[in-house]
Amino acid sequence: MIYRILILLTIIVSSCIKIPKDSYVSELKVPFEFDWKTIEAQTVKIVELSNVINDKGDTIATLLPPGDYNLTVVKNSTLSVVKSNSAPATKAIGGSIKEAVYFPSKGRYATVMFEDLFPSKGDMDMNDAVFGLNIEFYVDNQSNVRAFRINIQPRAIGSSYASIGLAASIYTFPGISFVEKIAHSSNSYVNDLFRVNAAGGEYSVEQGNLFDVIPITGNFRAYFNNSADLFLNVRNIDPFTSTQEFYVDVELKPNSKFPFSSLTLLEPAATGKVNIDIFGVFGGRGKEVHFKDGRPTNYFYYPYFVSTNTTNFATVDNWVWAVLSDQSIRHPQEFKKIYHAYPNFKSWAESGGGGGAGWYTPAVLDSLWTGGNFSYVN
Repeated sequence: MIYRILILLTIIVSSCIKIPKDSYVSELKVPFEFDWKTIEAQTVKIVELSNVINDKGDTIATLLPPGDYNLTVVKNSTLSVVKSNSAPATKAIGGSIKEAVYFPSKGRYATVMFEDLFPSKGDMDMNDAVFGLNIEFYVDNQSNVRAFRINIQPRAIGSSYASIGLAASIYTFPGISFVEKIAHSSNSYVNDLFRVNAAGGEYSVEQGNLFDVIPITGNFRAYFNNSADLFLNVRNIDPFTSTQEFYVDVELKPNSKFPFSSLTLLEPAATGKVNIDIFGVFGGRGKEVHFKDGRPTNYFYYPYFVSTNTTNFATVDNWVWAVLSDQSIRHPQEFKKIYHAYPNFKSWAESGGGGGAGWYTPAVLDSLWTGGNFSYVN
């Protein structure tokens, strides 16, 4: 209800606010209902201590106790449940042997690409903030989520904003607070973008929100070993900039653990489900860039929605500012549209996801950044 009231007030108050109109007409004809996902939830029932692998041999889960699990995997994956003869040796977050579910799989990264010109469509090169994403979810012997680790592999910045932030959020209906504490592998200073309480190497969720917002970075640029240039790893004529991988550990409150079967990733908020969202912040705290149907925080600048004439982080013709590939793939060079760098991206989007998730093949290498390698599949 509060969310709807905020949107209504935004429309009323912002009627006198002049935001430049976006005159760009997309070359893509994308179905309105397309969700831009290459991933889906598959339900797996575990009856004894087991591991789960996919049809590529990648590990999706280890040492799962009996229970129901909605595993987020690449669309049309075939999963196999394999009985485990081992037992968890540690309950510590990040321990080497543990009950865990991995996204996209153990030891592998998905690719997240953000466009920073929201609410305008921008140049569609999808390289303004690029990083590898891996999440480890830790469960207890009742198949409840007790903690998770977000692993980040910084790759590129094609944005002119001096300040860029990354964050996650976790929410459900009705809203409750889940997070007990957060720890960062590099003791990153996150207060330059997010208001948190910090002590003893740990920090809180961002203060002042209706649901838990988990700062992943202060300034994303701090993880690139180059403070002289704005554009990093997006032009093949420039030297390669190395980066620092890091992770954030999130421990849940003992009384706020929830069944893994309730967990969703990058999905719309839904009653009875607990969703985890990943979003970017560009320039100032109010400019949030979410995946389609992501939920804005209290700090989002709602008049942006007036310019897009939508409230779901997609344009009226269903273009988006955040794209995820379940694989570690190369991002486009500066000013190279993603659907030119990956010709099948266009047919994938216009067919509403037809042809599966493999839009990253074939690739036009002249349009892609090839100045380095982050364990790419292409």
